Amino acid sequence: MKRSILISAGLVALASFVLPTTAGAQGSSLDKIYADESHCLAGPEIRGDKDSPTSCYCRDAIVDARYIWQTYLLTRKDPNLNGAELVLQRNVTLMCGEHYDVHNAVEVEDWKWNGPEVVRTSPPDDVLRQIKPDSHGMIHYEYTVVILQRDSGGHVTKTDSFTAHDMVPLKFLMKDSSKSSPKQ
Repeated sequence: MKRSILISAGLVALASFVLPTTAGAQGSSLDKIYADESHCLAGPEIRGDKDSPTSCYCRDAIVDARYIWQTYLLTRKDPNLNGAELVLQRNVTLMCGEHYDVHNAVEVEDWKWNGPEVVRTSPPDDVLRQIKPDSHGMIHYEYTVVILQRDSGGHVTKTDSFTAHDMVPLKFLMKDSSKSSPKQ
């Protein structure tokens, strides 16, 4: 147990140093992949195990494992990362669910994320600023999530709509208001 925690900590350190500046498997920056939540469910939106395979946690775990597999193991740049890659594959199973095809997601060259299209509608900042913060200075709010499933032709086959709850520090909203207000 201690060993896997140390390996995980080492991988987090490696990821924070190497991954943000390196190109991903599809030629785009990993920063862009991690920041794009338009095709995966973010933390507050996950309603249970059924949402795990379409979560950003799942997608990001796959991207991490694919990066090590494609960049270091497949190219034989560093075969010493086999253990790290196995830990990352186990993380994919934890994040995506026991029935997720980890081998296909990580090791198949032309694999693509098949998550849904996620449309989020949050209240505007000026509405959020009117909400009384809790004792920690956090604004709690509700927003709408619409999940669109598409077929291979791009046609919507299924929609699901629900509300999610999130929070943001009031001080972040206040900083944004000072940037957008005209200078006097």
